[in-house]
Amino acid sequence: MSPQGTGSTAGQQGAGWLPVPDSSLGPVIPERGYLVEEIRDGLYWVTEGMYQCAFMVTGHGVIAIDAPPSIGDRVTKAIRSVTDEPVTHVVYSHSHGDHIGTTDQFSDDALRIGHADTKKWLDRLRDPRRKPPDIVFDDSYTLEVGSQTLRLDYRGGNHALGNIFIHAPRQRALMIVDVFYPGWVPFAGLGLCRDIPGFVDHHDYALEYDFDTLISGHLTRLGRREDVETQREYVTDLRREALRALADVDQVPSWQYVHNVYGMFTNHFNRIASQVAEELLPKWKGRLAGVDFFIHNHSFIMLEALRVDWNAEPFVVLPPPSLIVEED
Repeated sequence: MSPQGTGSTAGQQGAGWLPVPDSSLGPVIPERGYLVEEIRDGLYWVTEGMYQCAFMVTGHGVIAIDAPPSIGDRVTKAIRSVTDEPVTHVVYSHSHGDHIGTTDQFSDDALRIGHADTKKWLDRLRDPRRKPPDIVFDDSYTLEVGSQTLRLDYRGGNHALGNIFIHAPRQRALMIVDVFYPGWVPFAGLGLCRDIPGFVDHHDYALEYDFDTLISGHLTRLGRREDVETQREYVTDLRREALRALADVDQVPSWQYVHNVYGMFTNHFNRIASQVAEELLPKWKGRLAGVDFFIHNHSFIMLEALRVDWNAEPFVVLPPPSLIVEED
């Protein structure tokens, strides 16, 4: 396992990484550089193989949901390949530019809708490519246009403040971005997550919805309900094993670096993270792609969240002076 707390080389052996399971692979992207595909009843998803967005044809205009720069103006091309209806509404999943950074391709007349925290961030950043929402909400908002309905809900912090659930009840589809990674483990930092307890809770929140299709914003394919259940199992395993390791670990071997306090902390938590990762890797390799790449990092992040968010013991303490190893 990697000795680095943010290490992304965990599990690299021999010629390379573990193979990507077939169940993690998505559809082939056409030569034009994007795939547009109907999910059900006028709801479509668009992907270039790494990012995902969506749109809904209502009969009275199009509701666009996000527009990642990696797809760029091909979002509009995808919409135009399906309908001539104008884009009348733009829903922001959250404020991050890698998901809404080219929403300026839509007319300024189209109503932007997002959470109050999304507006707060966009007002602060003053990015001309991300116009702040015209319609904001704190808890829930129902958007009805023509024959279509979207339910927008905020259940608290997760990957980012203001990151919302977008539920299409008629289509039995759910979109939430940067929280779930169908067929894969999350990116580093559990998806660069701002609120780890909230991230953990969002697995249960998601399963409260009636859906069988998940648009996750990232990676190779659409998700299913069982993908949320699988990731919940992975995260539950991380938390359980991290708690167990914290209770069992001996702090003394970490003190050899006490002449550098950062070294002591990093060495201590890397030792525990390696223990957690080695325990879990045999179970998860072959089930979720990328587990060998990020499991050490995820273990480290979960350990830190247990320490600072959940107040888990034992805490790391400095040793008595007699045990301090001085630097040569």
